[in-house]
Amino acid sequence: MKNILLTGGGGGIAKAIAALLAAEPLRLLLTTRAGDALKSFCQENDIRAEVFGADLTRQDDVEALFDWAKTFGGVDVLINNAGVSHAAASWKLTADEMHRLMEVNFYSAVRCTQLALQGMREKGYGRIISVSSVVAHKPAFGTSAYTASKSALEGYMRGVALDVSTKGITANTIAYGYMNAGMLNDVPQPILDDIRNSIPQDHFGRPEQIVDAIRYLIESEYTTGQTLHINGGQWMP
Repeated sequence: MKNILLTGGGGGIAKAIAALLAAEPLRLLLTTRAGDALKSFCQENDIRAEVFGADLTRQDDVEALFDWAKTFGGVDVLINNAGVSHAAASWKLTADEMHRLMEVNFYSAVRCTQLALQGMREKGYGRIISVSSVVAHKPAFGTSAYTASKSALEGYMRGVALDVSTKGITANTIAYGYMNAGMLNDVPQPILDDIRNSIPQDHFGRPEQIVDAIRYLIESEYTTGQTLHINGGQWMP
């Protein structure tokens, strides 16, 4: 049985993805800062998963997370999903704010990827999947910091893909647009209408479409160093 580790498991879209991944023939490992709350959520919603609380901005927490994962046989698939948003005009954005954002959105993925690759290289198999955003390619006002963090993540994945290209390991990114889950549920209707009008398909995506992309990247041994775009045509390469 393959072990899949999903970071940032406490987010709205992550919870929707976890509910779908739990039905797959694999062991689902989840991590978030609020581990107890996520355990309760999984129990209440009958989601079959193991949960570990960790702050991925701390190296010792990340090492403890991967030591815990080893008790289940290690990590076969790592999904770097941990992230936070930040809205500020670029002339108001401070270096300290940028640093905090990068710690979560970028460096947490670097820490987890580095430790995951140790076990994957020994096994001769692994899948690294990082979660990006349409905003990395089509920024909106006030998203310069978020855009930079996700752009860095995509570039890092391409480099990782090259480094491990002969080791049975792939590294890719999924950049998704506006999904009908998570934070979108709290957006006022007029703003929702404006967002939807910017999407050529005129509707929001579904978490199932993200899971379809994850499933594809797990199964494909010949897809690496790529960014898969799931955004209803909102941004086209």
